Amino acid sequence: MNFALALAADEEINGYAFRSQYPEVIPGPGLPSLESLNLTSSKLYNMPIPPLPPNPAFDPKCGPNDSAYTNVNDIIACMQYLYNIPKQRCVGEPNWKVATFCSAGAAKVTAQSIRSDGSVSICYDAAIAVNYIVDHCTRPDASCAGFQAANGNGELIIGGISASYPN
Repeated sequence: MNFALALAADEEINGYAFRSQYPEVIPGPGLPSLESLNLTSSKLYNMPIPPLPPNPAFDPKCGPNDSAYTNVNDIIACMQYLYNIPKQRCVGEPNWKVATFCSAGAAKVTAQSIRSDGSVSICYDAAIAVNYIVDHCTRPDASCAGFQAANGNGELIIGGISASYPN
C-alpha cells in the first residue's frame, strides 16, 4: 500500500500504525505545556513539515542501531512542538548529561552538549535538527532515528530516537 494512502486509511505499514487518535506529546521539564501554546497532540501530528535550512556544523548520524529507531510520526510530533516554542531556550545540561525535550508515543527528542559546562540553543533551532533527522534518517518502513546539531550551534547535539533507547 502507498505510504500516503496508508496514512489516510489509518492502516499499518511494517508494524507502524497510522492512527486517527494520537499518543500524548509530553514536553520536557521546564518547557511550556501544549495547552499554554494552544496546541494539542493531534494538531502536532498533523502539521506540515517546514523547509529545512542547511547546517554544516556537525556530521549528522542516522541510527546508530535498530533499537534506536521508532515511528517517524512520533518524532515529527515532538519536532512540531519545538517549532511552536521558537524563542524558548532548549538547554543541554552540563557534564554531558542527556536532556529530554519532548516525548511522544514511542519516541523522544533529546539533547546533549559536547561541552562540559552545557550548551543552549533556541528550541526552533533544535526543531531544525529534528527536521533534518526526519528528512534524512527515515527508513522505508516509516521508522526513524538519528542525531544532528542544533541549527547554528555545533555544541548541542539533538537526537530523535526511540523512547526506550538508553541515554
